[in-house]
Amino acid sequence: MTLQNADEISAHNTIQKLITTMRKHRHIFDKMREQTGLGRSAHRMLMILSDTGGDLSQTYLAEKLEISTAAVAVTLKKMETDGYILRETNAADSRFNSIALTESGKKIVEMSKKFFDRIDTSVFDGFDPQEMAQFNSYMDRIQANVRSLEETVNNEGGNFT
Repeated sequence: MTLQNADEISAHNTIQKLITTMRKHRHIFDKMREQTGLGRSAHRMLMILSDTGGDLSQTYLAEKLEISTAAVAVTLKKMETDGYILRETNAADSRFNSIALTESGKKIVEMSKKFFDRIDTSVFDGFDPQEMAQFNSYMDRIQANVRSLEETVNNEGGNFT
């Protein structure tokens, strides 16, 4: 690896590369997701339902997806109408729904997992295990730094001068 000039290896430039990479990753996945016929929120909700299963509140889904509980209700209704889920109010606590994926919903989840695997494998094509371990170590440090900065900003009420 050759050293680049200072402008190319600045923190700002590196952050821009991370952001650009994430945007392209999302764009690629969105193109693949379109094959499922689901919008982004409905797709994310289906994946969360697949991962968690069981009884979930609309509030939990709203927080996880960062959308309103009303939007969750509309999306669940549409997914039920379209045949991706079956839902039933929990007899013990009406705030919760028992939600099960139908065969159609399970097929979408399996298709999506293949999309994710294809993208992830392609993104890290040519990386050996040592490089992956090193990259993960760097990302752990970056995430720890971001959490620390977030805590500082939150404690200072956003005053970061």
